[in-house]
Amino acid sequence: MRLVRDTDIVNASTNTDRNALLIAIAGAFSLVIALGIGRFLFTPALPDMIADSSLTAVSGGYLAAVNYGGYLLGAMLAMGVPAHQARNALWVALWVSVISSVLMGVSDNFMPWAINRFLAGIASAIIMVNGSALVLGALPNHLRARLGNIHYAGIGLGISIAALTVALIESLQGSYPWMWGGCGVFALLLLPLLKRIPPLPHARDTAHHASPVNRKALGFLIASYTLAGFGYITSTTYLPVIARTQLPDLNNAAFYTWLAVGLAAVPANLLWGKLAGRAGERNALMMALVVQALGVSAPAWLPGLTGLVTSGLLVGGTFTAVVALSMYCGRQLAPHAASMALGALTACYGVGQILGPVVTARMLESSGSFAPGLLSAAAALIGAAALLLPLGSARF
Repeated sequence: MRLVRDTDIVNASTNTDRNALLIAIAGAFSLVIALGIGRFLFTPALPDMIADSSLTAVSGGYLAAVNYGGYLLGAMLAMGVPAHQARNALWVALWVSVISSVLMGVSDNFMPWAINRFLAGIASAIIMVNGSALVLGALPNHLRARLGNIHYAGIGLGISIAALTVALIESLQGSYPWMWGGCGVFALLLLPLLKRIPPLPHARDTAHHASPVNRKALGFLIASYTLAGFGYITSTTYLPVIARTQLPDLNNAAFYTWLAVGLAAVPANLLWGKLAGRAGERNALMMALVVQALGVSAPAWLPGLTGLVTSGLLVGGTFTAVVALSMYCGRQLAPHAASMALGALTACYGVGQILGPVVTARMLESSGSFAPGLLSAAAALIGAAALLLPLGSARF
């Protein structure tokens, strides 16, 4: 009889672990919809939008800033969502993300695009904050770090899917309406797979037993994450445009560059997670920021396809890891106020993202080159790493 009970326990544990894996995969697909498509399809589609409409590289930067303004608002809204409404908020945001993506393909001027990009920004932040809280909250403690990496790998997977879709449509002589429409339909088909994400479990700890928030450490982390948002966004907004500018005779330069971002992002969280297990989350996060700075600045000091692909690999191989590690650290610093911590991080990341394209666009207007913007972004990432130095004794 004892053997049967032990077997039942093992089977129950196996079923729990399998269910947790499926939840993490569903979470990854939610980020494919919200970020890989809803947010980052704009980057590889931007050169075609510029070629086939009145949009320019400068106005494209402002359009990106509108999206990040929506992201900031969405993060603030997500912080106010009650725990029992988080799943409803997730589903509303998913539908907004899908519909706004499809609608990007039925216009050819700035204002309708701006409205859709703003709504997509709101949706992506809600999915990032409330969706991540749902997914991470459903994972067992012993699997949260490992399966959390699978969840955040959805960003890189979505970027890769968007890059391949753009390349396929370009090869068929199609233009940006087909890119947005095709990816929007694909996102729609993914929605049924997300039903596995459960509501948040009821809190089992009272305020009396809740661990206090490490406010000082969280403040340094938020400041660092703000600069990280400013630093990475120039590449993830303009890299394909930079590729077409530097290599106008190489038709596939933009595709190879952006595909490098997506492919490098897929395994990045798992690799950086292993490094974090050995060196600690803070040290891994600092290293990722420094490597990302090298990647962001690469087209400025390493011209040609080599510099562009190097940039794509280094940025793609770090920016989702910076997100995952920062979110993990924020949750650890505020274990019983996770939505507040993740929302504050996401909102301040959004502030950095709004400023990044605007600053780069202004520098592009004044200098006629992307180099000043790239170097400024790299400096911000170095600053983000430096802000983590005081956290050496923080509980991560």
